[in-house]
Amino acid sequence: MSFPRTYVDALLVNWGDRLFHEPLRHARTQQLSHGTLRRRALHLREKLQVTLGGAPEVMVKISNKGGGAQGMAVVRRHLQYISRNGCVALEDQDGHAITGKDQLNDLFEQWHLGGWGIPQESSRRETLNVLLSMPPDTNRQAVRDAARAFAHETFGDGRPYVFAEHDDEAHPHVHLSVHTRGPDGRRLNPRKQDLHQWREAFAQQLREHGVEANATSRVVRGQTRRFPKQAAIWMATQGIPLRYNSPAIDDETRQVMWQAHLDTLRAWHEIAHTLAHSNAPGDRTMAIGIANFVSRMPIRALSPAPVLQHQAPTSQPDKSVHQARTTYVPDMQSSERYAPSLDMDL
Repeated sequence: MSFPRTYVDALLVNWGDRLFHEPLRHARTQQLSHGTLRRRALHLREKLQVTLGGAPEVMVKISNKGGGAQGMAVVRRHLQYISRNGCVALEDQDGHAITGKDQLNDLFEQWHLGGWGIPQESSRRETLNVLLSMPPDTNRQAVRDAARAFAHETFGDGRPYVFAEHDDEAHPHVHLSVHTRGPDGRRLNPRKQDLHQWREAFAQQLREHGVEANATSRVVRGQTRRFPKQAAIWMATQGIPLRYNSPAIDDETRQVMWQAHLDTLRAWHEIAHTLAHSNAPGDRTMAIGIANFVSRMPIRALSPAPVLQHQAPTSQPDKSVHQARTTYVPDMQSSERYAPSLDMDL
């Protein structure tokens, strides 16, 4: 039995938002207009396709912490580092190149005295140091162009910033330093949700510059291990053995990690079943792709044996769905927390 397209779209938006934790989603699916629902569903199908295709994941990281010394002395040292003391060109918010020690010193003076200024010593974070990175073999020029577009889109409200591309490592990366205080005097204070949005924005800019890129969490991909730290990568390239190895996972840790993935696995399960009952061939093909994707997730290795035999209940459409309004979607706010089957029966 196939579901009507509007019903499929509504369920897809409902579960897709839970899977990807879409930021700033205030409107419930039931309240979306027909056109908005179609656009949201199309966006989620595109995002699912990118994820299933294994597109490289972007990294967006703030490298300076909120506490500690943050005055101009610290800012100066960081700008000297990312510019290699004037040997690597910086580019500012207006597209001007800053090269050599003289121009670098002029930048220090401008940031220290211009606009709101940066005091020599400060107890507050005066700049955000953002690292934008992609895996090795990614087109370096595309990463630089995407970083430029990302910086303009995210921080182009009149606040000063500079960025530099480093090519001394295998993975292309850009260092971006931006004033926390904007023209209106308000300071940037990014939260976890902001970092998520920045990752999404950088990935979108990379795609617009011809680079496949994605911005999903490890939990969405069923990953159980973090990527190695930059220091560990450098030590490996130098042949330096690590002093500490990852300890074996005990039963309690295994259970905690498994529980942390349950909501995401349930969302994948419901999306796959929804698409499998669509009358669109592309949706049904994607459902098979989801089943294969989930079957290869590393989290499977931590699954308790009984859960593999458990079949999750499948959401069934209301019998009156054909007569319902186009914005209708059944209430999915069930409090039941079940373990979804990883062996999807589509």
